[in-house]
Amino acid sequence: MPNQRERREIDTRRHIGALADEWRKIAGGLPWWRIDETGPEPVVIATDLDQPLATLHGMWAPDMARYLTAMNKQSGVNLAELLWRIGGHGGSEDVTNASVELLRSLGLEPRNDRYRPR
Repeated sequence: MPNQRERREIDTRRHIGALADEWRKIAGGLPWWRIDETGPEPVVIATDLDQPLATLHGMWAPDMARYLTAMNKQSGVNLAELLWRIGGHGGSEDVTNASVELLRSLGLEPRNDRYRPR
């Protein structure tokens, strides 16, 4: 039988798992986007319709554009997956793999593209 501290940790992990499901719904409902920096201000473009979503203004626009490039729909879903794994739906290897996938989708870790030479 778990002691009080272990019980609290189990409850916290379950709560993280539930919040991860909420985050997955939010990230999954977003459109795919890209940043167009060819004009005077960065523009967020919905890639499925090739339509502008927002124009970024002000001194923080370049930083926001870099952030939105990194935190796109895929990295949002990968964040949800990591939180879900931390929430008790996987072992330490699953958490590690989900962490690496998140870092890759953020552009912080290069993809491990394997191929076989012919």
